[in-house]
Amino acid sequence: MRNSNKKIPMSRRGFLARSACSSMGLTGVVSTLAHMRLMEGALANTVTGINDYKAAIVLFHFGATDGNNMLMPDAAHPGRANYDSNRGVLALPLSSPGGTDDPHPIVANNLAADAAAAAGAENFALHPELPDLKTLFDAGDMAFAANVGTLVVPTSAATYNDVPLPPQLFSHSDQQNQWQSSISDRPFQSGWSGRIADLLNPAWNEPDGKISMSVSLSGINDNQVGLLGDVSQYSVTNNGAISLNGYGTNYANALTDASDPASYTNNGNGRRLKAFQDVMNYTHDHLFEENYNLVVRRARQNEGFVGTAFSEADAWLHPTAVDNNSNPWGFIEGTFLLQNGIDPTSGNAINNLPGLSRQLVSIAKMIAGRNCLGNKRQLFFCSYGGHDTHQDQGGYSAGAGYVPGDFDANMSTLNHALKAFNDVMHALENHATLGTDFNYNDFILASHSDFSRTFTPNGATPGASGSDHAWGTNIYMMGGDVKGKNVYGYYPDLNPTGPWTTPGSSRGRWVPTSSVEQFSAPIAKWLGIADSEVASIFPNLERFADPFTAGYDPTDFASIHANANMDWVTGI
Repeated sequence: MRNSNKKIPMSRRGFLARSACSSMGLTGVVSTLAHMRLMEGALANTVTGINDYKAAIVLFHFGATDGNNMLMPDAAHPGRANYDSNRGVLALPLSSPGGTDDPHPIVANNLAADAAAAAGAENFALHPELPDLKTLFDAGDMAFAANVGTLVVPTSAATYNDVPLPPQLFSHSDQQNQWQSSISDRPFQSGWSGRIADLLNPAWNEPDGKISMSVSLSGINDNQVGLLGDVSQYSVTNNGAISLNGYGTNYANALTDASDPASYTNNGNGRRLKAFQDVMNYTHDHLFEENYNLVVRRARQNEGFVGTAFSEADAWLHPTAVDNNSNPWGFIEGTFLLQNGIDPTSGNAINNLPGLSRQLVSIAKMIAGRNCLGNKRQLFFCSYGGHDTHQDQGGYSAGAGYVPGDFDANMSTLNHALKAFNDVMHALENHATLGTDFNYNDFILASHSDFSRTFTPNGATPGASGSDHAWGTNIYMMGGDVKGKNVYGYYPDLNPTGPWTTPGSSRGRWVPTSSVEQFSAPIAKWLGIADSEVASIFPNLERFADPFTAGYDPTDFASIHANANMDWVTGI
């Protein structure tokens, strides 16, 4: 029987980091971050120029993407035989009739060059609906991380019953929460992005930053919850800032100039808006009333700044995307429309974009209009649901051929959204005005997911069958400072009853060989978190191998746990 109270060995530094999270919820970390925040604020005057701009984007796949079919072994990979033997109707052949549904081969340069890697370990393939991600990978703009998941301590199938495990494994809500907090063994208090914002905001965004460092395109999320309360999440819709109702589009019925919140029209709407804002500007002795007004005042201010940033981005016109009234679309919308195969001349074409693309359009606009926002460090959160493919996942059989399902549609949506966003970031770098202080390596986009899916299917009918909840999964990262064309972490052997899977199961639930902390900590350092401060953001990182140094040794699980192979960000 698993002993959940087993002691966790750690060094003195690890004890101090863990102690900071003890007692009634992360009290020590709150004090530590507050102290460090004061020191960072004192350094604020040494940070100069918007040229220091960096944006980190977390894209969460809610519902648990089947990482086994997003990134799969190619013919020469040592895991291909297990893939073909055990994936059942979910297995995707490398060569299908007609070739229209073939996966796309990629080669991981880091594994090809590493003498410790097994013969052929560098040979992978991407899902048939990811042709553009192959292009991005081959160009060095993208990389993958294999078998990442929530962990309390390094764990293997052999130690599974003897070490503390993340609570409620295989539960969507719990694992989503733990991915976003990176502290699997404590009740939720904050997210790792929120703690980064707590620490970096005073040095990088004050006093010039005009909106929150933490912007969400997917509503309030756990990842951006801070501990100190100084950086509140700011939610933006696919169309921009959330406006007050009843005053027309962009306040056209109440303001003569949308960029001037005091340019009230001389009518009922203008007077009503002025009266509302006057009330919100009152100072209240009651803390609840004052904080409510503060939220509204801040939202109105942010709304104007975001609107200005969007307007600046919209002035960048796409040369070939014109609607049926001969009006050119903005470059960003036009790029996404054309990539998604949507005719820009159709009425309201932008409304036909999938939700993920719409979210990335808004993020791209805020990056393009970053000078209007003034922040030198920015954290974005967006999401993509519909990945809980217990059925209708899609698959293949020799008799029926390829039967597309929900997973194929998900991968197609992802393929177009990431390709368009990446194209916009490259184009922005070369823009004569907007790109004068922007480099392609000023952003990193990284994915998260609840967990992966079981390797074995839950049925034998191609198309109608699906997969169930599992654990370690494959994720991706994109951007100029990503060491692209590589696969990090350790890819499972794909034997559903072997040493990589949870004991007592024959479904292929891979025990993660890399923790969320090991994957996410490089983003923190890239944004500017100092070595001495990393433990305050990721207090459990001390339990795992250092992710900031190169190291790959798949000899056994002890060697794997001692060599993270997670140094996927350059320049940190």
